[in-house]
Amino acid sequence: MAFEGIRRIVVAGGSLAGYSAVSELLAADFSGEIVWVTGEKEGAYSKPALSKEFLQGKSEHSELFLPEIADPRGNLRILRNVKCRSLEAERRIVHLDDGASIEFDGLILCTGATARMPAITRGMEGVLGLRTLEDALAIKAELARRPRIAILGGGLIGCELAASMRSFGFEITLIEGAPMLLGRTFGAVLGDYVRELHERNGVAVLTGATIEALEARDGRVAAARLSDGQVIETDLVLVGAGSAPATGWLEGSGLALSDGVVCDATLASSHPGIYAAGDIARWHNPYYGAEMRVEHWTSASAQGRAAARNLARSGVGSSEAPVAFADVPYFWSDQYGLKLQMVGRHDGHDHIEMQETADRAHPLLTFHRGGQLVAAAGVNASRAVMRYRKQIEDEVKARDRVAEPC
Repeated sequence: MAFEGIRRIVVAGGSLAGYSAVSELLAADFSGEIVWVTGEKEGAYSKPALSKEFLQGKSEHSELFLPEIADPRGNLRILRNVKCRSLEAERRIVHLDDGASIEFDGLILCTGATARMPAITRGMEGVLGLRTLEDALAIKAELARRPRIAILGGGLIGCELAASMRSFGFEITLIEGAPMLLGRTFGAVLGDYVRELHERNGVAVLTGATIEALEARDGRVAAARLSDGQVIETDLVLVGAGSAPATGWLEGSGLALSDGVVCDATLASSHPGIYAAGDIARWHNPYYGAEMRVEHWTSASAQGRAAARNLARSGVGSSEAPVAFADVPYFWSDQYGLKLQMVGRHDGHDHIEMQETADRAHPLLTFHRGGQLVAAAGVNASRAVMRYRKQIEDEVKARDRVAEPC
């Protein structure tokens, strides 16, 4: 693989996308220097495992970390416990928060996303979000108090937190402002199914309500006052209100930003030699003919590798051209011993079909638009869901002659 004219590559961010980008660069025998600014105190780790396994006690702290990356050439420099503070794209310089600066020929942006913390939740003891390992450790420490728990947000993180906390017998109130749980994620049918699942397991589910204010006692949260007038007594508030791409440090950099780093189909940013991958990348997905930003584990891994390969192809005099990254999104959620999975995007679907399964207790759905399969979702139906993912890919390629994903 060509890296002509590229002597130093900086990978910004210790996320899975960053880990995958570094792994790909080393596998491609890049002979220049790789500087990986992780922003983490320790190594790269599995973020899905935080809510799915770690908080449930199914995995230990040490089991969260990804394998160490082999460095056969000795050209990888890893900077831990330091973050990127700003970028000068035109001058090709990254400034770090310890005062150091790094010049680069190539840059891969993988700084991920941060948890959204509504203004009413900030600055009060006993109110925590979940995005990082530090967040998960803080939540674990709070559980020793045997608290009554209110969870703000009925998306994936909120629902997984509720399921994890109920496995320890905690009193849980799950509060979601939308009419249903996971509505934007899975749609109405599975949203109703998930609500029944949580209520059957003892979670008090409140939809169509938001927290208007938090009340404190001795500086610590004691109650949540809702928009419908209810007051929920609580000792711990966990926030699952979504996330935002971590682009604050890129303001004024010269890069195009809009709900992430704006990229073309090859994951290239608006500035030559700078690519983005993972939660931070808003790229043109050829499978859907639209810009999207996907915050899922499998996409982050694939994008990190693709960005590294395309950076190599962008070198001066390279005989290879960067290749479009086409992807059918996939994610999963583990709740109460069940695996909920979805492939594709159901946005704008005009038809839903219930599919027959051997286990009639759990649903399997396909979503269609204009007669075309665009998404599928199921519970404990892994093989079927993944077959639909392949079908979506094949149908898009046949219709639009999209190139193979890079």
